[in-house]
Amino acid sequence: MKRLVIIAVAVMMAMSVAIPALAAEAPTYTFEMAARMLTDIGWDQQSAEQTRNKETSVGSWFVNMPGHSYLQARFYSVDKNVGGRVELGLASYNGSATTSLRYAYGYWRVGNCRILAGQTDNWFGSLAYHIQQYVGLNESAHLLMFGWGFLWPGRVPQVQFTYNTEQWGVQFALEQPTSTSDTFWEGTVIPAATTDFYYQVPRMSLTFMFKFGGFMTHPGVMWSQHQYEQGDNLGFGENWDTWAFVLPIKYTAGAFTLKFQGHYGQNFFGEIPFYTKDTTAPTVNASGEVEDTIIYGGVIAGEYTIGKIMITGGFGYENFQNDQWSVNGDDTISRWGAFIAVPYQFTKNFGVHPEFSYYDYDNNSNGTDAGNEWLLGVQFRFVF
Repeated sequence: MKRLVIIAVAVMMAMSVAIPALAAEAPTYTFEMAARMLTDIGWDQQSAEQTRNKETSVGSWFVNMPGHSYLQARFYSVDKNVGGRVELGLASYNGSATTSLRYAYGYWRVGNCRILAGQTDNWFGSLAYHIQQYVGLNESAHLLMFGWGFLWPGRVPQVQFTYNTEQWGVQFALEQPTSTSDTFWEGTVIPAATTDFYYQVPRMSLTFMFKFGGFMTHPGVMWSQHQYEQGDNLGFGENWDTWAFVLPIKYTAGAFTLKFQGHYGQNFFGEIPFYTKDTTAPTVNASGEVEDTIIYGGVIAGEYTIGKIMITGGFGYENFQNDQWSVNGDDTISRWGAFIAVPYQFTKNFGVHPEFSYYDYDNNSNGTDAGNEWLLGVQFRFVF
């Protein structure tokens, strides 16, 4: 991984030097670089139920580089109708430095139409509505309230078609499914050695966009069907569906911005990141039939800017329901989280983000108390 980062940086630097030298030869494209270096420092406090020992609460200091730091390169044709983006995620945690592929795509634009292919996310669950909860990605997978009211389907290889004007648009995408063979709730066994897991169609999403003044929304739907074959010895259903509907809203009036996202769907685990197996995977009942796990939730946040300082806070909620869980006494789990932050921007390229967040995990799907967690920290943000 370290060698990959060195090679990537060397290539990008070589290209940035070479492109100006070729300016006299009427270049066919332009090249831009960008980077974001983040460092988290703070305290993570977990109740006994969240710890490995299960008897005593544990708190710990942390200093690390979260994985949404990045090194980015963008390419454009002279007329800006063809372009591309490559972005590597950078992380350093507990003495281990890693890289990941965040984006790698190209696009072609003709009038109001655009075709895009490669590794990326899209309008469905758009990050244009993300709330500013930043601290805790490496500690407990807390970022932007993903899985705590905000649904984001992640970045996957896909092909998109988009038509948009300044006021409205529509986007359709064919995407790579991301779930694995180990998708059912704990206690359900699929013998992988004798089972074929496959997809007859890609994952699909259809999203619309509407803008009017300070108001914007991207309502959309996503669907993916997971199939498996065990031959004549099949003991339970041969497929299950993951689907979700999302309604985000953003409204800006002067220095104040309100953000909201609501969602409803089923069987998120394995297909939508930041949702756990014990709360969002389907189950199989005694008759061999798949029992879908229904999920709904939402997040709301406000942001108020005064010069270089912002005051922001938000609340997120998730509800999970599966009839099969009733064998443990309750077929419903709910959890919620909240945060408050006061970011301050010293310069265009440097800011700090003090934040406090709290998470209530409610109960596990086996009926036991899941405990709670809180984090207090600061993120140092260098963005170029």
